[in-house]
Amino acid sequence: MAKVMVSMPEELLVEVDAEARRLGTSRSAVLRGFADAALHRRRVDRADAIRALLREAAGHGGKVAELVKATRPGP
Repeated sequence: MAKVMVSMPEELLVEVDAEARRLGTSRSAVLRGFADAALHRRRVDRADAIRALLREAAGHGGKVAELVKATRPGP
């Protein structure tokens, strides 16, 4: 497992340490959990946004290829 050095405000570190004590785990485990949850939420939100865009997308009438071919200059 990789190790990283992270800078954060003292007040935030106090909260992280309190959460670690409450859960009976390490500071690293708490930060891993927070990062994992935040990144998971971001992936879910992006997927939801893409699905919403796709629901709103309108079709092109099914004749796009024919229209492109019809407007191409001939040989």
